[in-house]
Amino acid sequence: MPELAEGLKKILDKAHKDNAQFQTAFDGFFTLCQTALNPNIRREAVDEMLVQHLLTERLFRKIFHDDEFTKRNVIAAEVETVIAALVSKSFSRADFLKALDKFYKAIEAAAETIDDFADKQHFLNTVYERFFQGYSVKTADTHGIVYTPQPIVDFMCASVVEVLKTEFGLTLGSKEVKILDPCTGTGNFIVNLMRRVPKKDLPRVYREQLFANEVMLLPYYIAALNIEHAYGELTGSYEPFEGLCFADTLDLVFEEQLKFFSERNSERVERQKSSLINVVIGNPPYNANQVYETDNNKNRSYELIDEKIRTTYAKSSAATLKNKLYDPYVKFIRWATDRLAGKNGIVCYITNHSFFADPPFDGMRKELDKVFTKIYLIDLHGNVRQNQKLSGTAHNVFGIQTGVGISIFVKNGKSTKPSVYYRTVPADWRKSQKLDWLNHTESLSKVSFDKCVPDNEGNWLTIGGSTEFKQFTAMSSKTGKGIFLVGSTGAKSNRDDIVYGFDRTDLAERVQEQIGSYNSDLDRLQRQNIKLNLQDFLSKSVVKWSSSLKLKLIRGIAGHFVAENIRICTYRPYTKMFIYYDNLLNDRPGLFRRVLPVGNLKAVNLVICCTNHSQSPFLSFLVNSIANEAVGGRAGTCFPFYVYDPDGTNRQENITDWALKQFQTRYKDKKLTKWDIFYYVYGLLHHPGYRTKFADNLKRDLPRIPFAPDFRAFAVAGKALAELHLNYEDLEPFDLQYLETPGVPLSYVVEKMKLSKDKTSVRVNESLTLAGIPPEVFEYRLGNRSALDWVIDQYRVTEDKRSGIRSDPNRADDAEYIVKLVGRVIAVSVETVRIVKALPVAFAPA
Repeated sequence: MPELAEGLKKILDKAHKDNAQFQTAFDGFFTLCQTALNPNIRREAVDEMLVQHLLTERLFRKIFHDDEFTKRNVIAAEVETVIAALVSKSFSRADFLKALDKFYKAIEAAAETIDDFADKQHFLNTVYERFFQGYSVKTADTHGIVYTPQPIVDFMCASVVEVLKTEFGLTLGSKEVKILDPCTGTGNFIVNLMRRVPKKDLPRVYREQLFANEVMLLPYYIAALNIEHAYGELTGSYEPFEGLCFADTLDLVFEEQLKFFSERNSERVERQKSSLINVVIGNPPYNANQVYETDNNKNRSYELIDEKIRTTYAKSSAATLKNKLYDPYVKFIRWATDRLAGKNGIVCYITNHSFFADPPFDGMRKELDKVFTKIYLIDLHGNVRQNQKLSGTAHNVFGIQTGVGISIFVKNGKSTKPSVYYRTVPADWRKSQKLDWLNHTESLSKVSFDKCVPDNEGNWLTIGGSTEFKQFTAMSSKTGKGIFLVGSTGAKSNRDDIVYGFDRTDLAERVQEQIGSYNSDLDRLQRQNIKLNLQDFLSKSVVKWSSSLKLKLIRGIAGHFVAENIRICTYRPYTKMFIYYDNLLNDRPGLFRRVLPVGNLKAVNLVICCTNHSQSPFLSFLVNSIANEAVGGRAGTCFPFYVYDPDGTNRQENITDWALKQFQTRYKDKKLTKWDIFYYVYGLLHHPGYRTKFADNLKRDLPRIPFAPDFRAFAVAGKALAELHLNYEDLEPFDLQYLETPGVPLSYVVEKMKLSKDKTSVRVNESLTLAGIPPEVFEYRLGNRSALDWVIDQYRVTEDKRSGIRSDPNRADDAEYIVKLVGRVIAVSVETVRIVKALPVAFAPA
């Protein structure tokens, strides 16, 4: 399939140059795509639509026994006009596709044996998903091409039926009920709902009350055939599904009439827009970002929806970083809320679960509380990035890395006070267990929910959180009534493979090459005077672009390599790398421009880094270097002892005078210093009782610091931990057993280390294993991992798949460095556990 797709693309490239008839037909079709789907759509994307059609239209005809589909379907007919112009001069359609005969026949034969509805749905979805993931990875990534497993569809549809009855006294057959699936994929939700409509009402519901949109050509075709075929099975007669539109749902908020490919499709869109929708159900796209700016794989911005989010969700949020509010699924929630037009109704989605509890969504939750009277949340978990023990394939219901949840929002004018109902399944459940649970549960009525009371700060899931936490002293505060004056994220580059490296020389060469390429592009841009769409321009570049770097290019900012900008950075716990730290290649250098300023290479500092707004276990780590923004594997905040002016002068203590006075007064000790407070904070943040009691608070907020009964014990312990964690490279390694493999020359070179299942040894390479690891090593946790786990994970040879950049932590000047590092981190872990266990039991006032 990929090879044939590439062959078709070459044919299309040639036809664009040599086939005038095709070019005329294509230009008309391209204009329709710009008008109906995306004003910035590129020619390559339209070519891809033609390839999808050519490779799959036989399946539609054969599987559904519908030879007239391409003539009758309002969109397929438009595509066939362009294909006919291509075939007339450029190639033989039949001859070219002969190579796929075996593929087609196998699918067709398999389809013929399927009678069961659920099995047929699964079959269609599998073909759909594998086509995109095998043929068009970027398309699959951008639009979230993963089908919704049937148990999820069943549960959501059954729950909608149930809520209609219990809240509004309606059924799917009621004339008042009008349903829209805004991103229908293969039409599973619509087909499932059709099978729940009383048969006497189905013809009316089918013609007047069911609506669906799809913006991708292949799933649109499958949805049309799937829905129409299901209707035929239920009624014994064929009727086209006039409720299906080939359109981008988020574009339908525009007031002005747009032309959507054909007059018939436009009529369908207008009928949908004029209908009073009161049920929205579906699986919106989940993808938020692209890896490379030059991929042209970023999700579209939608001016009206984005503005609505800015004036509601973002405006109501207390978060500093609000970019997650513009993720596609959030846009679909905002759109659905508006689509109800203030009237009673239901929104039922399966989406990313982040908005359930993550702090950046506090404003979104506040706004949803204003609209909906009941909100049901079912957390299916599966967030691999937050829980390294999970596997996307094994534990996530979609096989992806992002956590998933089902949300059902109900607006009933008879109720006034919002209620939130939350149910979580065990996070370690496998996909099959979650789907079995949904099958067994069937619908909302059989779910045992925890009722949550939304607070004034936009929190829903306050279960387990302690109100005592808010009474403690903030780490920092805009009013100055906190421990520190300022805190900041670490350095964020958006091109770590470029600006980080274990080898200084390799890093310098790589950065110089990147800056040289950037400057060449800058010169090329200025000579060509390109003002607007840069995508075609950037596609010819080897620079790793980000939105921030593109803005610097547009502003004419040139790059300059400065050797002194290569600094030491703590990339992950106990993992030091070189970083090229400047304002060009680092999108967000963070406060470290004032913590360890480039202009003052003699500047010294200590910095407490801790995770915040993370569902992972809390982490606190001390550094005396620049820190990566995800030094603990997740975004965090760094609190330095000193801050400097950007030019490296005017060093100031970052502990507030207010905090010093509070501590001196509380403990009646005028000799108590700001350094004492700094170490006290670090010691207290390691207290197991503090971390356990406030685990839920620490997932939502930065730490808050109580006054412990024994200040000095925590300050002394904090200083001992600080010296231990900072000076780990100077420690004597733990006395491990060196198990050498007979007959294999001893080597200290590491490709990828591996911890044994019983966690008593580490295999360094085929020649050497380090044994005798004491169990308490794994009690020292930094987030989801022990310190040793972090070292094993980071100190391995890797190669970036896209750039080909190789990262090798082995040191030419110290062959034993990694092996000794393992021993040293084990020694650090053992001693850390000893110090922490000796902390006073009481960490807060009684």
